[in-house]
Amino acid sequence: MSKSRKVDVVDSYATIKAVARAADAHPAPPPAELRAPGAGTTALPPKKLIECFECGFKFQLHGRAANTTCNKCRAVLDLTDHIVDQRWTGTIKTGGMVRVLPNGVVESGTIIANDMVLEGVIESGNVRLMRRLEVRRGCRFSEKHTKATDLLVADGATIVLTEPAEYRDVELVGALRASLKATGTVTIHANGFFAGHLQTAHLTVEEGGGLSADVQVDLVSP
Repeated sequence: MSKSRKVDVVDSYATIKAVARAADAHPAPPPAELRAPGAGTTALPPKKLIECFECGFKFQLHGRAANTTCNKCRAVLDLTDHIVDQRWTGTIKTGGMVRVLPNGVVESGTIIANDMVLEGVIESGNVRLMRRLEVRRGCRFSEKHTKATDLLVADGATIVLTEPAEYRDVELVGALRASLKATGTVTIHANGFFAGHLQTAHLTVEEGGGLSADVQVDLVSP
């Protein structure tokens, strides 16, 4: 005589098999650390702050482009990045960046750009940067022929300015000796160092940063 099984009773083995079948039908998503980078996210077009080298108007550009048109004066702006890797003279006008490599020498001519990374030499000419000049170890530049809004002294660089200098914001990861006026903020990072005379609206010295200077901080009312 055969034994009957009640339909409303499920043994443990049947439960395990049912869970396994459900897992196969609806697999769990992989752990976050195993997912491909960017999986499940929407890539946003990059934003770039442009300052027109014709009229000085600032605006944001979304996405990548080789050129654009100023929203104010309608000038066509080249946005190409340039590299100087030899003795050079000529004209560069760009809303992009110019990089002067260690073997690059700007002998004369005109460079107008948003930013510059300087590893080589600026001997003469007219260099005007709408935003930042980043100076690195071993570089040299003529203060009379180089103008920028902001200055960054990179790690390992030691810069001595013989003429009074004026910038907006100055960041020191390396060392700077100068008579400096900054209309914005001077930030001396850990291992950064400033010596000389300093007049600035705001001063920040991180732990590990060095300062040996006559300092005048002008407090600005909000």
